[in-house]
Amino acid sequence: MEITEGIVAGVVVSLLVAAFARSRGWGIALPVLFAGILFGVLPFGPNAPNDAGSVFLLVLAPLVFGEALSSSYVDIRRVSRPVLALAVGLVVVSSVAVGAVATAVIPGIPLAIALALGAVLSPTDAVSVAAIARRVGLPHRLVTILEGESLVNDGTGLTLLRVALVSASAGAVTGGQALGILALAVLGGIGVGAIVGLLLVLLMRRSTDSLVVNVMVLVAPFPAYFGAEAVQGSGILAVVTTALIAANAMTTDSGFRGRPASVAAWRQITFILQAFAFFLVGLELPETFMDLDARGRSIVPVLVVLILIVLLLARLTFVGAMVLLGKATTRSGADRIGWRSGIVLAWAGARGPVSGLAAFTIPSTLASGEPFPDRSILLATTFMVITATLLLAPTLGIVARWVGVTAGPEEDEVRRVRAALAGKALEQIDDWVEEGIKSGQPAPEDVVNALRSRYIAELRAAEGVPHPSVTAASQVTRYQRGIIKSQQEELLRLRDAEAIPDSVVRPIMHSLDAELAALRQRPLSG
Repeated sequence: MEITEGIVAGVVVSLLVAAFARSRGWGIALPVLFAGILFGVLPFGPNAPNDAGSVFLLVLAPLVFGEALSSSYVDIRRVSRPVLALAVGLVVVSSVAVGAVATAVIPGIPLAIALALGAVLSPTDAVSVAAIARRVGLPHRLVTILEGESLVNDGTGLTLLRVALVSASAGAVTGGQALGILALAVLGGIGVGAIVGLLLVLLMRRSTDSLVVNVMVLVAPFPAYFGAEAVQGSGILAVVTTALIAANAMTTDSGFRGRPASVAAWRQITFILQAFAFFLVGLELPETFMDLDARGRSIVPVLVVLILIVLLLARLTFVGAMVLLGKATTRSGADRIGWRSGIVLAWAGARGPVSGLAAFTIPSTLASGEPFPDRSILLATTFMVITATLLLAPTLGIVARWVGVTAGPEEDEVRRVRAALAGKALEQIDDWVEEGIKSGQPAPEDVVNALRSRYIAELRAAEGVPHPSVTAASQVTRYQRGIIKSQQEELLRLRDAEAIPDSVVRPIMHSLDAELAALRQRPLSG
C-alpha cells in the first residue's frame, strides 16, 4: 500500500475503532492501539510508514497543541510547584533510573545511549493521562497537576534526549555544554511559543474576521514547533506555550466571536489525532519487535519488566518525598498534596505517542557513520513500555477508589457561579432602570419585567427552586446583549478573585457565547 493511501486508510480505521469504543463508553487508547497491532501483523490493510518519525511529528505537534488548548494556564499556575517538580525533577530522576537499568541489562551499552532510553520513557503522555484522569473522575486539582506535568515534561524529556544524543555522537559532553543545551531548549521553546501565542492574541483582538483568526489558530502548532527547533529550542514546549496563551486569551477576551467555532473544531481535530496517534503506535510495535535479532528478543522482555518496576518505584519515591516535604514546608492546606492524592499521582504514569516520537528521533547512525548501538532494542522497548503502561492505566480508577480520592462537588460550584451571574444581571437591570429615570427616558416597563422574570428564574434554578420559564419579547434583545456581556465580565472576575477553575468557567462561558450568538441573529427593536 502506498504511503499516502496507507495513512488515509490508517486514519479511517482508527476513527472507526475509536467511534465504536466511544459508543460502548470505553476509552479509545487501548482499542485503537490493539487495532494497530493487528494490522501491523496482517499482510494487508494499513501498514507502518517508512518515515514514521516525520508522520508522528505531523500528528503530535497539533495533538499536543489541542490538549494544551483544552487546559488552563490559570489553573496550572495555581499548582505550579508540584507541576514543575514532577515535570523537571521526576523526569531527571526517572531518566537516570531507567538508564541505570539499561546499562545493567544490555551488555556493553554506552551510558549516553542508556540515558537516551531513560529520556524517551521518562515523560508521561498528555493525551493518555488527561483522558484517563477525566474518565475516572479525579478531583479537579489532581487532574490539573497531571495535565500540567504531562504537558511540560515532554519538553524536559526531549531536551534530556537531545543532550544524550549529542553526547553519544560526540563521545562526551561537559556539564557546561549540557546545561547550555538544556537552557537553550527551554528558553528557545518558551520564547518562540510566547511570540507565536502573543501574535495570535493580537490577531484575536484586532481582527473582525473570526474565520481568519480560527484558521491561524489551526496552523499555529507548526510555526511554533519548527520555529523553536530552528533555534535549538524545544518544539513541544513551544507548542504548549502557544496553546496556553491562546486558550487564556480565548477565555478572557469576551469580544472574540470565534471562540465557540474554534473550541468545536479543536475538539474534533484532537479526537482524530488521538485515534491516529495510538494506531501508529500499534502499527509500529510488531515491526520493531520483528526487527530484533535473537539477542534483542532475549533482552527486551526482561528490560521492559525492569523498566516498568523502576518507573513506578521512582515515581512513588519522588511523589512521597513531595508529600513529606509539602507537609513540612507548606502552611496552606490547599497547597499540599495528601498521601491519598500522592498514591494516585504515583500510579498515574501512562506513556504514549510522545515517547514513540522521541524514540524515532534516535538516529540510525552516529556522526562517525557507524550504526547507532542497539537502536532496535531501544525502539522495541519503548513501544512495549507504552503498551504496558496503557494496559495498566485503567486501574487508576481502582486505585483512586481504594484510597478514597473522588471528585469534589463541582456541580455546587457551577450552581454558585450561575447564581452570581443571575444576580449580576438583575443588578445591571436595576442600573439601567435608574439611569433611565435620571435621563428622563425610562426603560419600557414590559421589557424590564420580562428581563427581571427571566433572570429571577435563572437565580431560583441555580438555587434549586423550581420556576416556570419566561419567554421575553423581542424588545429585550438589546438589553440581553448588554446583560450577557456584563455576565461574561463578572464570570472572569469571579475566576480571578475566587480561584474558580477553568473547568467550571469555560462551559458557562461557552453557553453565554452561544446565547449571545443567537441574540446577534435577532434584529434589534426600535
